[in-house]
Amino acid sequence: MNFKTALICFALLLIGTLCSAYSNQERQRDSRRVAEIMRTSLDDNTKINRIQELLTIYNRMAPSLRPDERARIDRFISRHTEGIIVDGVPSQGGARKIFKKTLSPAAKSVATGFFTELGASLASLFTSWFPTTTTERNH
Repeated sequence: MNFKTALICFALLLIGTLCSAYSNQERQRDSRRVAEIMRTSLDDNTKINRIQELLTIYNRMAPSLRPDERARIDRFISRHTEGIIVDGVPSQGGARKIFKKTLSPAAKSVATGFFTELGASLASLFTSWFPTTTTERNH
């Protein structure tokens, strides 16, 4: 392969990687969205319905987390979603589908606890990325 072709391939690879990265603007937007979700989710059904949105935000931010942070949250998510059976079949369609189908009082309690802990974990990660954001809002 000649030098020009190799240089073009390298530039495209570099540009593609930079374009697909989790940008600072996306982090800030997701940070604001997590805060809004946590602030406006007052009843159990709203919390259960918004679990999937928190998981979507986590999936977007996961590649930019440190391996220990990602492993901790992945373990937490797995612990609450693995082995849940919906209509006698293991889950395959996401947490929202799982929790929506199982709305017994005990399941609501588990789902809302999952929502609260996941939201708090995401919020703390965003706070570590943007420590001035929360202090600016308080003044």
